[in-house]
Amino acid sequence: MLGLLALLALIHWIRVDWLDDTQAGWTLLNFSFLAGCYGSSDEICLLREPFASWASFVTHAFLHGDWMHFATNAVWLLAFGTPVARRLGVARFLIFCAVGAIAGAALFYVMNPDLIQPMIGASGVVSALMGGAARFALGSMGRGDVAYAPLLSIPRSLSDRTVLFFIIVFFVTNIALGSGAGLLLGEGAAVAWEAHVGGFLFGFLCFSAFDPRRQHAVDL
Repeated sequence: MLGLLALLALIHWIRVDWLDDTQAGWTLLNFSFLAGCYGSSDEICLLREPFASWASFVTHAFLHGDWMHFATNAVWLLAFGTPVARRLGVARFLIFCAVGAIAGAALFYVMNPDLIQPMIGASGVVSALMGGAARFALGSMGRGDVAYAPLLSIPRSLSDRTVLFFIIVFFVTNIALGSGAGLLLGEGAAVAWEAHVGGFLFGFLCFSAFDPRRQHAVDL
């Protein structure tokens, strides 16, 4: 987990402090997620490298608007990623994070198919980790090592008061962001709440497919 955070910090440091304007612009153009470029011949889309159309589903998660944007994601990544990483192991964890980034970008695209504006940040990954943690960690707080708590079925998770309260707060917060009531993060860019929701739904609904302890799922 600390290695992943260090990598994200290094990438952000290089982008904002080492690259010149041309290099930084090329990086943002090709590694951010531009939903509108999948159905548009807009001039900016034609400037992208061939790899950008598929790689940016994941690479957008490695870029952040500013250090505050990075720090916010880093705190939540550390909090929710730690138990998930310990439970899944390195390989499964990294794949889970990558698919979480893809899920966040996918829902962002569905909701904004014509938007020509860079979407960046690890929020989709963080939300996927939140969704995954809700299936085993949140309902077992104070009951020993939560990383190895029993995996709850989806119905059982939704009947747990702690988990249900967390989910309600998550969606209410993101509904507020979607309505325009949220604060702006990063370099003047609006919060990509769609990526949050997409990542969370993937993490919550699909966590058992990645969980090596899924045979111990409980539905009491």
